[in-house]
Amino acid sequence: MTEKSSSFFPKNVFGAFSILFFISGAVIPLQNLIIWGPEFVVRYFTSSDITAEKLSIIVIGIGVLMMIYGKIKQNQI
Repeated sequence: MTEKSSSFFPKNVFGAFSILFFISGAVIPLQNLIIWGPEFVVRYFTSSDITAEKLSIIVIGIGVLMMIYGKIKQNQI
């Protein structure tokens, strides 16, 4: 009998792209946190301007949506 292993990330292209989006979305805030410090990052998260930190949240959100869609597609096959 074959045993189906359950993984957090789907085993299709959407799983790979979601990991890519998570990593690319985390780079900018971590880079600014290391270089400039927490005050800088928090100030740009809370400002009314469109900043790279806010765009990184959107990129991580797209990664979450891709992961959910990949799970749905994996369960359909």
